[in-house]
Amino acid sequence: MSFDKSWENNIYTKNKHINRYPYGELISVFFNSLKFLQTDNKKLKLLELGCGCGNNLWFFAENGFDTFGIDGSNSACKIAKQLCEDRNINATILNATFDSLPFEDNTFDIIIDREATYCGKYTDIKQWWQEASRVLKKGGLVISFRFSEYSPDLLEIKKGILNAKMIESNTYYDIKKGTFKDTGIVHFTKYEEIFEIFNFCNIKYIKRVFGEILYCNKCENSYQSDEYIIVGVKE
Repeated sequence: MSFDKSWENNIYTKNKHINRYPYGELISVFFNSLKFLQTDNKKLKLLELGCGCGNNLWFFAENGFDTFGIDGSNSACKIAKQLCEDRNINATILNATFDSLPFEDNTFDIIIDREATYCGKYTDIKQWWQEASRVLKKGGLVISFRFSEYSPDLLEIKKGILNAKMIESNTYYDIKKGTFKDTGIVHFTKYEEIFEIFNFCNIKYIKRVFGEILYCNKCENSYQSDEYIIVGVKE
């Protein structure tokens, strides 16, 4: 699959989703999951898949991790580099895609995915994570956030309330409004798929989290999500 350019063309070039601060739930999960790590590097090497504008990267780099990020959007990478430069933070940010990571085998102690590898068909997602496994050390930590099959947007699509074009089961694009408007391909993960996608891992736990904005004055869209959070260790 070639890179879906929706995030580049519809989001980052139009200065949308320019987050400056790390995602709170990720930070909590991250530090509570370090106990599962089985590598012995003194300075842990971390990769974020789909780093976007660098809002998580600078935080991890500032906290002493040897930090790398890749994103398919060149505009996002430029913004991320500028954000790190503004904060006097040293992080390596590369314009690259999930199917061909520009790193040697067994490079990283930790790989993070905060809702980045959902943007493709199911077969693509499985391939991306096999590639991620290649660059992750044995005993290395995986943290992945994935939109679930219980996502309100998916339920509305299936009821015919929300218009979208179907690619395959639980995979859509051209979603007309709501959380995923203008963001291209969206795959909503089934629970049983988690064990296939992360078949290289000893999965430590899976957590399901629902979030909804109950009130927002003058909001264009009310954000709502239902996510699986997966924490595992490469076997």
